[in-house]
Amino acid sequence: MTTRSVTVAVALALGAAACGGKGIDRTGDDPIVLVHHGYDGEPRIMYVGRLVYDPASRCLHFAFESGSRRAPVWPKGTEPVRGGGKRGVNVPGFGDLLEGERFSTGGGGDVGRAPKGLPASCVPKGGIIVFNEEIERQK
Repeated sequence: MTTRSVTVAVALALGAAACGGKGIDRTGDDPIVLVHHGYDGEPRIMYVGRLVYDPASRCLHFAFESGSRRAPVWPKGTEPVRGGGKRGVNVPGFGDLLEGERFSTGGGGDVGRAPKGLPASCVPKGGIIVFNEEIERQK
């Protein structure tokens, strides 16, 4: 291997490592779903609430029992779904969760900024909340 080859290989490796940080991506158009990467799966707090759909932004919100809302950021691999006239998500290892369903999950608070270009009401005044894969339906 030449010196130039080693330099190129090191530059590519450093570039790939830089892309492996924490962040939030957007997937889907209706509903728009926020998905995280680089956050650990450990729940810091257990949350109970409902999945709700905001037609103005075409985004899903997590509604706490108190009525306040946050923009949920789902585990990597989560995809938007529609079924029976409702919108929701398909979470790896869990399955479909549709608007109106009550559920519990572990998560954490502030994670930084949402992706650019989201409709204004996609992120409610309550901000963003990161969820892990441990989701359970509630009655």
